[in-house]
Amino acid sequence: MLLKLTEELPLNAPIEEVWKLLRNTQRLTSLLPGVENLARLNEEDVEAYAASISEKVGPFKITMNLEVRVTEMIEPSLLKAAIKGADSMGLNRITGSMQVALSPAPSGTQMHFEASIEILGKLATLGAVPIRRRTTQAFAEFAQNIQGQFAKERS
Repeated sequence: MLLKLTEELPLNAPIEEVWKLLRNTQRLTSLLPGVENLARLNEEDVEAYAASISEKVGPFKITMNLEVRVTEMIEPSLLKAAIKGADSMGLNRITGSMQVALSPAPSGTQMHFEASIEILGKLATLGAVPIRRRTTQAFAEFAQNIQGQFAKERS
């Protein structure tokens, strides 16, 4: 099953401040619901991270071990990454990519987020509706958390 997400997120901050948040992996990860145990992988010439994410989808609670690798970066406007992972038994797997593009906007910065994620295994048999619903909820929470970071800084 393939999921595609796109989101336009207006942020009340200059592009440099938004870029600083994107590059602060610990801070950014803390805004993602369900992410635990973030660690930078020691790989030469590659920026890569390992994390686990726990989510309840339908009647199941699932924990996935993920690797995220930065594949392209153009400071301060574009960040691309590849994602792959599986649960501890290998029954569920995900692969995909994400891209965040920043551009100046009249009130600060416009963030354009795209993700394309393929879900394989038992989790995919749940069907698109519950997975899409939970993914959309999690992303909406992440977007609110990002916007909240800049609302706090302005007040």
